[in-house]
Amino acid sequence: MNPMRLPSRTASHLALPALVIFLVTACTPTDQRRREGEHGQDAPPRLEGRPQVQRLGDTDREFANPAARYLPVVVTDEFNPDVTDEERENPEPRRGGSLRIRTPANFQHFNPITSTGQPERVIIQHLSDGLIAQDLETLEYIPEKAWYWREADIVKTRGEEPRIGRIIEKDDERVIFVPDAWRATYGLQDVEEMDGEQGHVILTSERGGAHVEGRLTLLDHTVQVDEGFQSAKAENAITIPVEDLDTWENEIGDRTETRLFAKENCAFEFYIREGVKWHDGEPFSARDVEFGFEMIMNPAVDAQHRRNYFQDVESAEVFDDGMAIRFTYRKPYFQAISILGGVGSPYALPRHVIRPEQYGGDERALGQAFNNHEFKERPIYTGPFRLQEWRRGDSLTIVRNEDYWKNDPATGPLPLWSTEQPHLDRITWVVYSEATAAVRDLINRTIDVDLDVEPTTWNQPDTQSQLFLDRMVRAKRPGFLYTYIGWNLENPLFQDPEVRRALAMLIPRQEIADSVHMGAAFPVDGPFYFAGPGYDDTVQPIGFDHRGATRILARKGWLDRSLDGVLENEQDGQDLRFRFRYSIHNAREYHQKIADIIAERMAEAKIQMTIDRMDWAIFADAVRDKNFDAVRFAWGTALEPDPFQIFHSSQIENKGDNFVSYRNPRVDELSERIRETMDPEKRWEMAREVHRIIHEDQPYCFLFGFYEQYFIHRGLRGVKLYPGQYPHNFTEWWWDEIPENRR
Repeated sequence: MNPMRLPSRTASHLALPALVIFLVTACTPTDQRRREGEHGQDAPPRLEGRPQVQRLGDTDREFANPAARYLPVVVTDEFNPDVTDEERENPEPRRGGSLRIRTPANFQHFNPITSTGQPERVIIQHLSDGLIAQDLETLEYIPEKAWYWREADIVKTRGEEPRIGRIIEKDDERVIFVPDAWRATYGLQDVEEMDGEQGHVILTSERGGAHVEGRLTLLDHTVQVDEGFQSAKAENAITIPVEDLDTWENEIGDRTETRLFAKENCAFEFYIREGVKWHDGEPFSARDVEFGFEMIMNPAVDAQHRRNYFQDVESAEVFDDGMAIRFTYRKPYFQAISILGGVGSPYALPRHVIRPEQYGGDERALGQAFNNHEFKERPIYTGPFRLQEWRRGDSLTIVRNEDYWKNDPATGPLPLWSTEQPHLDRITWVVYSEATAAVRDLINRTIDVDLDVEPTTWNQPDTQSQLFLDRMVRAKRPGFLYTYIGWNLENPLFQDPEVRRALAMLIPRQEIADSVHMGAAFPVDGPFYFAGPGYDDTVQPIGFDHRGATRILARKGWLDRSLDGVLENEQDGQDLRFRFRYSIHNAREYHQKIADIIAERMAEAKIQMTIDRMDWAIFADAVRDKNFDAVRFAWGTALEPDPFQIFHSSQIENKGDNFVSYRNPRVDELSERIRETMDPEKRWEMAREVHRIIHEDQPYCFLFGFYEQYFIHRGLRGVKLYPGQYPHNFTEWWWDEIPENRR
């Protein structure tokens, strides 16, 4: 879904108030509930043990983004017994050394536009950076490759051209509008002088500085300036009667609404820093941003999973001699600044490498060539590391970018960054398909880190021995993801939601949690982060209930008429037998164990399930091509729910992420309204309704969230487990004492 940029922090940001230490506890919910009705009074209770976290919102602190109060606090080296509080507060990073990390899956490719896998995204985030970044501990957006950015509204009166500015008051009778006014965001490191009472800021930068006036809002790392006005009584404000406003047609769900043309947060400008360079030394410009946007929007490019986030962008215009770009939206989108700024998901491309001009304006030819361009195997980015070597099926190595633009003295210090970063010289990911081999090499010091520890490995005696603990830290945190079984709704077997509910009742989640996940799993019943504002805790779970499931199936006409042990039915004149393929990938050993358990329970209900196990790359393509009946998969979740990418019906075609082909008009409508709603409380209320509907429709059988479990060498420092899909920022890590075999 929508992953976030992992920031770095200087020493001044490492101290944490004792009041908000991050707590994770396995607890028993106070509202133990049983599902009745189809499940009967004897149904087992909901799978217990969902984590509780003490959030940032437990303090009185204000945040730039209200969602931040749902985040846990991050503690540096939290699980390392060798690190004292004094060292956490006053770290002394050491530069040099290498790091070897175990990865269970082969990589596909590293084109940021077409890549879909999580392993690839981890690599890309360390090779790249965005126009803006995000402080993952407060969710504040800060300038990165953009020196600053500006946001504005768009108003259009009848018979006139649209005008950009700021709407400062709006009611049923009038709109008060300041033409040519913007809200600009600058990094505090560029502020030479600031006067809040007078409302002015003097900036210094590589461009010679600027004097800006307006209403000021001071945040942790930035200052926001409402340029052009300080209040609703600004001299340049104009009052527009509502009857003078033009209208526009907005499609919401399956209907059209006529709206007044006073669109808030629909214009964005990014001003590129001078001195930003690609890994090959070529200068970065706004034309690279424009080109990345063009590739996302090219229908011949395999980018539907990215395209949905940009679909309401009406125009992208480069100006200021190629050093600035303006985007205008057709309608508001609450994540627009994050998407356009490439927060955690960069999209700017080295135009000089791909050379689109050679295709003579043939959009289709360019798109098809782009899908297979050598860039995806030899990527060039602008980030702190660059790709050194990729040995397919074996290992991948990135090395420090010695010419990194953030470390140029002319750039100046940047928020969340130390000019000594990255501290490590080199990072190598080594492919281990077998977890036991990884444990052996952790003990032998052939590798240093395993960030994908399976439950059996976590619980085996070798990883709890004193020898192992003398060398490794065992760390865990509740992850920002959920697993599920997705039913292909184009298959006649799965088109009835009651049948899907019956199938969910045949999935023994408690048995799987106990015998396979061994305490690492906790229950989830919906598509959002379990501790976030969009998750509805009132949803009643579906427990394992063989008898209830068989009653539903019999009522829907599924009976063993031939007495051969397989259910049969007739639908639309077609004789059907309840047989299906269950697709899994081979990157994790326990997937086969889960599949075996489910197949056994299905067989007890006279449903024949065959297991289709594939290499990760083949599996990922099969899912995108809808070449499956049922699939066990996982989604990373964001704190802010945006269900459009996965559940909106428009994302079924063109290899979109709604690969189960789910259609629900109300979910479509809510998904669209969530995107255009700026009030977070209203967004979260709609997200909870989406949660309830999807749980009722069961296009997915929701399984578990997980404690992510890690083995990390005790000699490593600066280790943080950030909340989010990608919790590790290796630019911050360093060796306390560099081992001989890592020099």
